[in-house]
Amino acid sequence: MIQFKEEIRTDRMRLKVLRHQNAEVFASLVSKNRSRLQESFPITVSRATDAASAGTYLQELELDRNTGRSVLYGLWFRETLVGMIIVKNIDWRIPRSEVGYFVSKTYEGLGFTSEALKAVCDYCLEELSILKICAKIIPTNSQSRQLVEKLGFLLEGTLRKEYKTGLGEVVDVCYYGLLNLDDKT
Repeated sequence: MIQFKEEIRTDRMRLKVLRHQNAEVFASLVSKNRSRLQESFPITVSRATDAASAGTYLQELELDRNTGRSVLYGLWFRETLVGMIIVKNIDWRIPRSEVGYFVSKTYEGLGFTSEALKAVCDYCLEELSILKICAKIIPTNSQSRQLVEKLGFLLEGTLRKEYKTGLGEVVDVCYYGLLNLDDKT
């Protein structure tokens, strides 16, 4: 069974696996960013409404981690949880995964998301030998699209009416992919 790294370090941050013990601080992060997250993170927003519900949600994600399906990292800067990155929908037969991420409004524009996403992608490609990482992004989220493009993801297409937002709207998504170019298979 796959054992995900407990912690990934960058120059400024520690990316640590989020556990149910982090429920209170995770619920606070989601609460402070709820209106921003509603569109793209409807499950997180609906499942982390308070510390108790966040704890239950994080326990479920721990089960997914233990079975190799996903791993959720908290982005910690100076002992403060400033965001999260999830590697999810892992299919070890290919192997491929999807990433989702956000950083608190307070820490936007400081390069934290870019730094953390690069570290997680490097980990997935180099240490987990993931062949492909995808990111599904709502077309109007230009910041996120620019971020993945900067990190080498390529736009592979637009999936029409593919995603239901937390606002109830069914929207298109831009499908980006990053291949492990060192893979010779």
